[in-house]
Amino acid sequence: MVEVLAGYSKQAHRKMDRLSTAARALQRLKSGEIRPRASQSERHSRRYRIADRFSSDELVAIGQRYQAGEQSTDLAKEHGIAKSTLLRLLAERGIQTRQRGLTPAKEREILRLRKQGFIIRDIAQRVGCSYDTARKFLLTASNA
Repeated sequence: MVEVLAGYSKQAHRKMDRLSTAARALQRLKSGEIRPRASQSERHSRRYRIADRFSSDELVAIGQRYQAGEQSTDLAKEHGIAKSTLLRLLAERGIQTRQRGLTPAKEREILRLRKQGFIIRDIAQRVGCSYDTARKFLLTASNA
């Protein structure tokens, strides 16, 4: 059967390897042979801490840049980690993270600009938030 399969497949060697592995496993099952599980050291798996990727100097520099006003999203992209991970690393070092979303001052400014007739795109640009953030706030404010 293996030879027939090999004649119809461009990747016959892979399939033949898989079939032989399966045949050996079936043979072990029939004979009652039990293979011991691989030990933890053989599996090469250990818990990976993201903080281990950075030296303490790098973490201090990231914290200083964040406190200087750089956006967490930009810092996370630069270092190849998720934004939530970056915020967690900052919190672990006792760095106060900035408030997410709209502050009360920004909310008042959005309402003021809307009353003056500005469109949402211009409001978002002036306030410094995304279009969707401004739009959603205006929707909830009009329903309240």
